[in-house]
Amino acid sequence: MNPIFAQALAPWAPPAPTKTDLVTRALIMALTAPDAARAQECADLAEHWAQGLTEAEVEACKAEASGYVWR
Repeated sequence: MNPIFAQALAPWAPPAPTKTDLVTRALIMALTAPDAARAQECADLAEHWAQGLTEAEVEACKAEASGYVWR
């Protein structure tokens, strides 16, 4: 993209996802994956992105992700 356009559109650009956003999204994908192999891939991503987060942050991600799963 042309740098001038990128600068002009910057105020409307979504913010970059945080580590907790990434972990939560990966957990949601793991919980809703169509098969065990894909679920494991997503769980592995969540574990990778969770490095450096506190236990409380990871638990909050798990709680948020579990809210997306239909029971």
